[in-house]
This record gives sequence, C-alpha cells and structure tokens, in this order.
Amino acid sequence: MPIAKCPLCLQEKPIIMSHLVPAAIYNYTRGPSGHHISMTNELVIETDRELQAYLLCRECDNDLNKYGETWLLPLLATIEGKFPFYDLLTKIPPDAVDNGVAGYAAARNPEIDVDKITHFAIGVFWKAAVHSWSGYRSDPIMDLGPYTERLRTFLRGETGFPERVALTIGVLTPSKAQRMISMTAPYRGSNRSWHNFLFYVPGIEFAISVGKAVGAERRAECFASNALHPVWVLDFSEDVRNVQRMMFGKAKIAKNVNKYIKRDSR
Repeated sequence: MPIAKCPLCLQEKPIIMSHLVPAAIYNYTRGPSGHHISMTNELVIETDRELQAYLLCRECDNDLNKYGETWLLPLLATIEGKFPFYDLLTKIPPDAVDNGVAGYAAARNPEIDVDKITHFAIGVFWKAAVHSWSGYRSDPIMDLGPYTERLRTFLRGETGFPERVALTIGVLTPSKAQRMISMTAPYRGSNRSWHNFLFYVPGIEFAISVGKAVGAERRAECFASNALHPVWVLDFSEDVRNVQRMMFGKAKIAKNVNKYIKRDSR
C-alpha cells in the first residue's frame, strides 16, 4: 500500500485502490458470461476488471461511500425492470410537464436525500478530474480548471456548492431504463459554450456544467443549488446509445465482445 498525498484531504497517508464509478454498479451491468462490458475510446472488452487505481486514503474513500454511494446505489434500475429511485421520485406529482419531459421537485419529497445524491455525483466527477484512470494517458479524463479545487472543498464539507457549477439530473422511465442497464465514465458533452460533462448509471444521467459562461437558465436547473432540487424524467436513451456507438467506432473491439455483436446481427 503506497504512502502518498491523498488528493481529497491533502494529507500524506496510505493510499488504497479506489473506483472511479463505485464497485457495486458493476453488479448491475454484467454480461452473459457474468462479466461486465468495459467501454473506452481505446478498447471495448468483456472483463472482470474494474476501473480503479491507487488514489485516496481509506478515510476519504469511505466518506465518498457513506455520504452518497451507499444511499443511492440500491435504488438504480435493474435488468428485471425494477427502478426504486423512479418509484421514489414519482410518489409526488410532477411540478411541470412539457413535451414529454416531467420535472419533479425533490425538495417536496422527504424520502429523497438530496445531499447524498449531490455528493455521489460530484464525487465521481471530481475523481475523473484528478486522475487519468487509464494506462494510455497521464491527463485526467476531465479538465475542470479551478473548479476542481472548489469541488474538492465542497466534498470535504469545507465550502458550499460552487456558484458557477450546475448539476443536472435526468431519469429514464423503468421501461426505458430496463433496456439501458449500462454505465459510462464521465465524458465531454456537446455544449461548446461552457465545459460540460456527463456520466450514466442504470436509469440516471448526471451532467455538470462549469464556468463563468454557464447561463442563468442552466444554473436555475441545478439540482444542488435550486431550492426545489429539480429532477427531470425524460427519454435520453438515444443520447447514451450514441455515446456508446461513438466509442465502438473508435475503439478496438475485443473478440469476447465481437461474438455478441455477430450473434445480434443475425
């Protein structure tokens, strides 16, 4: 176990293996052989390896777990069609419905732990911004500039949620989520007016927008800073599929994945 400066607490401590996306999510996304499909721009492969690295001290890793991951992960969508978070969210009527999008105010639902959802999402984005998570490159997945430090102090409970950061959350219906039992590491979104990044876990998409150019409308939709804590139920499944198709187009496809592609194309 190496001794190094933990990037979260900034103390010299023994460093343990930490996951970018929590280990428990891999249990949702196992393929026919019992392994999950790992997708990056370099390689698509069915494997039992998980995206992890020596990064955090045990105390900080545990904090990310207990302040977010432990609450949310049992509520994700499953291949059997269950989606506990959706059921929880829709216990109250939506505040707005427009053109197939329903907006729910999590603040009106005492069963939803807003702080833990926020901590979970920001924890994943922050880890992507401080480490490469790849043997092919040294730069982190994401570049959040000065907001990396502001998110670190937020996760530590030393400062409030940063003013120029907007966290938005989209949720699929159970029928759509059942067909999207997958996950993605954080990736750059299509908005070029400001920096935006997204990641997907079964049934839920998290997006973060950062920078002075982030518009008032996007900031008003922020789950963390808007007092209503809005969550949007909408169909973004094709967007996630497009990201996966892009990865398939760029990456080498391993033989143990090609066999499924050939079988499905028959």
